[in-house]
Amino acid sequence: MRPALVWIPAAIVHTSIRSSCVGAFTSVAMKRSRDDGGVRSPGQRRRGTASAAGDSAAAPPSSSSAQQPQPPLYLAEGLLAVHKPLTWTSSDVVSYVRGILIRDAKDRGAAEDGGGGGGGGKRGGGRKRRGPLMKVGHGGTLDPLASGVLVLGVGKGTTLLQAYLNGDKQYTAACELGYETDTLDAEGKLVKTAPWDHVKSVVDVTKVVPKFTGKIEQIPPLYSAIRVDGKRLYEIARKDSEKAAEGVEIPKREVTIHELSVGTLFEEDIIQSGVVDGPRYREAAQALEAAAAETAKDDTGKNAESGEGSDGEEDVGGGKRKRKRNKKNKNKGTKKKNLFNEETVPALEPNCGDLELPRFALSLRCGGGTYVRSLVRDVGYELDTVATMTGLVRTKQGPFVLGDALQREDWNADAIYEAIRRSKERGIC
Repeated sequence: MRPALVWIPAAIVHTSIRSSCVGAFTSVAMKRSRDDGGVRSPGQRRRGTASAAGDSAAAPPSSSSAQQPQPPLYLAEGLLAVHKPLTWTSSDVVSYVRGILIRDAKDRGAAEDGGGGGGGGKRGGGRKRRGPLMKVGHGGTLDPLASGVLVLGVGKGTTLLQAYLNGDKQYTAACELGYETDTLDAEGKLVKTAPWDHVKSVVDVTKVVPKFTGKIEQIPPLYSAIRVDGKRLYEIARKDSEKAAEGVEIPKREVTIHELSVGTLFEEDIIQSGVVDGPRYREAAQALEAAAAETAKDDTGKNAESGEGSDGEEDVGGGKRKRKRNKKNKNKGTKKKNLFNEETVPALEPNCGDLELPRFALSLRCGGGTYVRSLVRDVGYELDTVATMTGLVRTKQGPFVLGDALQREDWNADAIYEAIRRSKERGIC
């Protein structure tokens, strides 16, 4: 009689075979581990071999190696006032302060996506940032030849800056009768002259002040950041100032002058802030421009002696080089060249604040959007002459005055954060 067949499910057979294989593998592995001088679990990979699936489950870190709290990106966020030096643009100041804070954050080990609104670790497209994202902005542009109070926002403080753009400001301006420049300040090219000796004293200037207080209309300067047909006016002007002056219609703007007074004396705090000395500035600028023209003339002569013609076609190689240079300098005229730096710019010396006609001072408190350069020009027209603003100091912006402004030599992370904390204590931000 044939023995009965017993059916065994395939799953049980597979499990039995697998258990036998694993057991055999474990025996071999333990033997090898003894040969290596130690015991290695089956899931532990040997040096130089590929990682097993179970390798990804790392052991939990010990309490001694636990991750420390991430340092904050900002030590304080809010508003502060800094003193903008002569020849610096407002953007220069923002970039410089941002650089100070970025270096401080790196020194403290703050990650790119640390606290304080720093944002993520990468920009769009997966490109990693070079440094922590530090938000720094300013609350109203000051021209390069102006100095004084510049309000900065750091971190969340940047969201408060719009109020300072539109808010009241106070200025003291140095003015001079008899000439007008295309920029309406000492930096520009002379475009108009007119007699001024019929203006006998500052009393005559004071008489026209009522016409420029309250709500008035003014035409902004050609060299300004206002957009016309989608372009900044200063971009149009620097490319071709004569053509721009004739072809661009600058719309009038309504502004508010709350207070306006005329004087013949600059206080010492105004002088220490930095006031361009108009006559000395023009003299020094003319000397530098004459020297530059002479140098350019000498360079042209050297190029002619070397065989480079005016059309740049000495030979194929020379022509290509000339064309490359021309292409590189195609838009050179659109960038304004700085003749002076903070140390060399001609400015009023201490105890030299007394003024005599044709020079005088204007002090004003005004609303946002006011161009002091345009105001000085219009005062000149009202006096039946022309006038130019040669220097400007912003003495107050919102609650910040000159005494609150952090001086250039004190720009460091500790002082910046401390200034923000003081502003918070005053309830400013």
